[in-house]
Amino acid sequence: MIKNVLKYYLFISIMLLAVPAFAQTRIVDNAGLLNAGEKSALTSLIDSISIKYDFDLVIVTEKSIGTVMPVDYADDFFDYNGYGLGQDRDGCLFLQVTGDRDYWFSTSGRGINVLNRAAFNKLEADAVKHLREGNAYQAYNSFLVNWEKFLALDVKGRRYNFIEQWNIVIMIIAWAVAFGIGFIVVLVWKKGMNTVFAQTQAGAYVVPGSLTFNIKKDTFLYSTVSRTARETDTGSSGGGGRSHTSSSGRSHGGGGGKY
Repeated sequence: MIKNVLKYYLFISIMLLAVPAFAQTRIVDNAGLLNAGEKSALTSLIDSISIKYDFDLVIVTEKSIGTVMPVDYADDFFDYNGYGLGQDRDGCLFLQVTGDRDYWFSTSGRGINVLNRAAFNKLEADAVKHLREGNAYQAYNSFLVNWEKFLALDVKGRRYNFIEQWNIVIMIIAWAVAFGIGFIVVLVWKKGMNTVFAQTQAGAYVVPGSLTFNIKKDTFLYSTVSRTARETDTGSSGGGGRSHTSSSGRSHGGGGGKY
């Protein structure tokens, strides 16, 4: 009898320890920004990315967090709720606080290095654009899609960089440069075929001694002013693989600001 009781409590203990890993929700929408369909779609995408790359992605919304700094709230929420996969608890949490219009990305484990400066700029720009438009679902979806892109590069031993970020722009510039060079070459060829040149001076058409000036006068025509742009604060901070220590003693990276 005692043996059976011990087995029962052992079984319950094992199940309780397993709850954070399997029954844990990765979307905590305390601000009520998502409907059931949106939450289901985002959850499916999170599960797919987590299984494929062994990386935890979490979305948390709050109406208010009081006087707590967003960075501290995001880090502690990640740590004390048992998020993160693998030995180093790899993952990233996206926090949105609607009352103060704050957002924060808290990275953990290998997520700190994966989210370098270029990746952070991409992640932030896409999410903040949708947050400002009041489209929470698109903001969270861009967060997940971008992380899937970063992790796919990480598997190949690469990092999101300038070329990846501005790939389309670079292609457009390359085409423009090629077109410009071709246009100049054509102009040079065309100019080389001309045998008649227009006179650029009037001396050939003036009778010697027929043109004299009795009054000389200097006239101010224009001035040139050089301007240098003054740096301004964008209201965001973080990114670039930098890390700090949370209240739990664990290392986190990321960044955020106001939208």
